[in-house]
Formats: sequence, C-alpha cells, structure tokens
Amino acid sequence: MKSGRKHVIGILAVGVLSIFIAGSVLADDGAWRANYGQFKLGGFQPTGDLDDADFDAGVQVSGAYGRYLTRYLVVETAIEGFALENDVRGTSATAGSFEQDNTLATAAFLVTLKGECPVGPVSLFGGIGGGFYLVNLDSDIDTSLLGDFSTDDDDAVFGAHVVAGANYDITDRFFVGLEGMYRWTDDLDLFETVALIPVEYSGDLSGFSITVNGGYRF
Repeated sequence: MKSGRKHVIGILAVGVLSIFIAGSVLADDGAWRANYGQFKLGGFQPTGDLDDADFDAGVQVSGAYGRYLTRYLVVETAIEGFALENDVRGTSATAGSFEQDNTLATAAFLVTLKGECPVGPVSLFGGIGGGFYLVNLDSDIDTSLLGDFSTDDDDAVFGAHVVAGANYDITDRFFVGLEGMYRWTDDLDLFETVALIPVEYSGDLSGFSITVNGGYRF
C-alpha cells in the first residue's frame, strides 16, 4: 500500500509541475499576478457517513499556492488538515462499561482549477478539483473493569470537490476572501479491536466547509 501511495503522489507532483510550467508560458501581461500564497481557516461540517456516525464539526486549516494560467484561470495546490470527534458509550462482557473518545484526523493534498471573474476590487471564483487524503482514527477508551486503553489505525482515499467564493483586494498584492467547498471521497476502512471493543469507521469524508482566507500575490 505504501509503494502505491508513493506512486500516486509522484504522478500528482509531475502533473502539478507540468501545469506550473505551462502557466509560465500562458500567463498574461499582469506578471505581478502570476502567483499567490494563501492561508485559510474555517470549519468543516460532516455530511453523509460522517454525520451518520455522529462526528461533530471540526476546525479546518490549509495553506495554498496558486498560479494564474491566464487572468481568468487559476490552478491552486493546497495542503489541508481537519479533525473530527465523536463519543461512543457501551458495555462489553470483557471490559464492562466503557467510554470511547474517537478523533478522526485528516491531512490532504488538493489540486483545484478555478475560473475567476474580477469585478473592480472583488474577484468571484468557482472551480473543481481532486485530492488525496491520509486519515488517522485515534481512540481513547476508559473501561470499568480493565482500565484505560488507546489505539489508532490509518487509511488513505481519493476525493473530488467543488469550490466557490470571492476575494477582495486590499492592495494590488494583499487580499482577503471567503470560500465554500463541498467534497466527496471514496470510503475509508478503519478497524481495530481493544478488549473486544471495536474501534472502527467505515465510510466517506463527505462534507462542506467555509473558510476565511488571507493571501499575497507575487
């Protein structure tokens, strides 16, 4: 599985590098606008399988690098992370009553193609993209008969997303914005057993997020 992930990451890296090289040729006369860096902070609201499993909303953080292919077309790569939590309570013949605190932590590499429409100091945008998600399920279990335990498991999935939002130019280089994203992913398969207590999540990472953003063009 690890070698397969490295192969996929290598293909993504080559594809992104090719797009950036093409952008050097296609970028228009607004040379100062060719690149930008951006920080995004907001919240992620789970839907679908995550919602069915009673995971709460979580904080989402990401850093992004963007390249203008033309004045109206942008390719953006981002490293993103978010974490969600849920609580499970029950009884086990071996461990007695138990309380289980689960944290589903995700790190993702995303690539997004955006169309952008400037209207004065405001730029409206929308786009589509895909990503590769590394996921860890960590659980702390408190039992009445056997004491405390902890365990974790990892998996990786691919996903797709759509985005829409707006940026406002504070100066020619600094800007702030608001972005909404909805994502769909393949299903995870996470499973461990501690004292005959199952620690598991089987399902997707689908959900929507809203972030406030700050960026710098260069």
